[in-house]
Amino acid sequence: MPEVLSEIRSNLKRSPTDYDADLPTPVVTNPLPYTEESSTELMEAERRAFEDNYAAAHAQRWEGQERWMGRENEEMRLVNILHPHAIFQKMKDAGINCSIEPQVTKVWDIDPKSGLSVLCSRTRAGGARFWLHDVIIQQCVGISAWVWQDGERVAKYITYMQVPGPEWSVMRFNEYDVPTCEKYRGWRTALLKLMMDGVLTVEEVNKAFGEPTVGPASDFYYQQLAELEEIRKGLRK
Repeated sequence: MPEVLSEIRSNLKRSPTDYDADLPTPVVTNPLPYTEESSTELMEAERRAFEDNYAAAHAQRWEGQERWMGRENEEMRLVNILHPHAIFQKMKDAGINCSIEPQVTKVWDIDPKSGLSVLCSRTRAGGARFWLHDVIIQQCVGISAWVWQDGERVAKYITYMQVPGPEWSVMRFNEYDVPTCEKYRGWRTALLKLMMDGVLTVEEVNKAFGEPTVGPASDFYYQQLAELEEIRKGLRK
């Protein structure tokens, strides 16, 4: 005959009431009456608090940030969307020595002194001046370049591109109209950073992509190029 299972007993205390009855009932004393007048006062207080916070955030806003604000300004910048590989190909076609493959890789090798396996850097043959990283993080890919540092040629991270990205950057603003970060990373912004760090020249960029049409979307770009030229001429720091 099959074995008959006996009743499983527990020494846990049993409640004579159901779950809801076990929960204490909150007691509210002297509740504030909800009236149309009190609601209006609350909304007015919130409005004043917002205005105070908005005014206090004035120092965090950028001069001329209106160029990025509003639907029209966003749409005029979300043009000529390109993948970083296409951007690098345009530069290679213009004779710029760049690569979509990292020029410095990490490999395991045997240390001749200790005999242990160690992680070493290896430079890829070909010697591209700058290159894309091989990892995409949050739809962005880094760019590194060879630079001179303390008399030594070293690989240095410079900037990043969106995968893919528009020609011009679009900023993100919080509720107080303070710019917080880039909503979209423009590839012109990345090229501008490469020029500022001496990795690219203005002439090389213009040869690969042409000079941007003068207008509201390119206004800040040309402003930055003018400041870069003044720095190179020693007219400003």
